[in-house]
Amino acid sequence: MKNKQGFTMIEMLMVIGITGILLIVLFQVFGAILSTKLRSQATSFVAQDSRYLLARLAYDISRASDITSGTGSALSLVIDGSTYLYSLSGESLVLSVGGGDPQSLTGVGTKINSLIFTRTDLSGNKAISISLNIAPTIIQPGGVTHERQLTTTIGLR
Repeated sequence: MKNKQGFTMIEMLMVIGITGILLIVLFQVFGAILSTKLRSQATSFVAQDSRYLLARLAYDISRASDITSGTGSALSLVIDGSTYLYSLSGESLVLSVGGGDPQSLTGVGTKINSLIFTRTDLSGNKAISISLNIAPTIIQPGGVTHERQLTTTIGLR
């Protein structure tokens, strides 16, 4: 009787084939998980920044004593004697108080594609209409974007 050591060629090919199939399945699952995570992050960043920006604008506009400028992509308010200037700088909404250094109001995960302030009258009171398009900065598989178009009108008290 022969003492048989090692594997046959067919056994090796079977192991390599099964291992290859398992690796392909694992890479596809990993890719799907990564894609879902990126989509979820992008949606979360846009929703979070949208809520924050609208809340901040509503708060400042409602407590402003005057709207000195509100056309195009810049809004100037007078609050407690200080000038608050909202403007678009690149793809970020910035706020400058009293001529100081501008502070970015948008997060790292979002960018502003378009911003339009329009001065209007709401029942005889000064008001601002805001049109804002916010999008994620995360590059997603397939080029899908989760942009959000926001439009609202906020009046002085």
